[in-house]
Amino acid sequence: MAESTEKPFGHEPDAIAYRPVLIAAGTLVLFVIACAIGLHFALRNAAAPNYPQAVTRPAPIPPPPRLEAHPQRDLAEFRARKEAILSSYRWLDAGHHYARIPIQRAMQIYAAQHAHASAPAASNGAPASPSSSANRAAHGAPQ
Repeated sequence: MAESTEKPFGHEPDAIAYRPVLIAAGTLVLFVIACAIGLHFALRNAAAPNYPQAVTRPAPIPPPPRLEAHPQRDLAEFRARKEAILSSYRWLDAGHHYARIPIQRAMQIYAAQHAHASAPAASNGAPASPSSSANRAAHGAPQ
């Protein structure tokens, strides 16, 4: 009797079906190549449209001032201008309501105002604390 070469129901065949595997692999390779070519043409002008011209063009010169010829002199002039502002009197508005005064004079006025504000608290019959007398001495007020 001749034996049947067919497998019973539910068994896998012994041979691999090469044709569907090769068709799927070939389709995948063609799809990847088509995507790469499509991206090349789509992004060639989008990313760097004039790349050769941009590379050969000279760099633009930044606006002045580019470099300081004499940085020490420039710094000295800058500090002199700032010192003149801090040590001079000047009206800041046309109506003469606001004025700029020298910083040393402003500190003297501030110290005098705060020395007078703390003086009544010390003269209420309570002994002056060491910190209040130290503050008056630091601001130049008499003890």
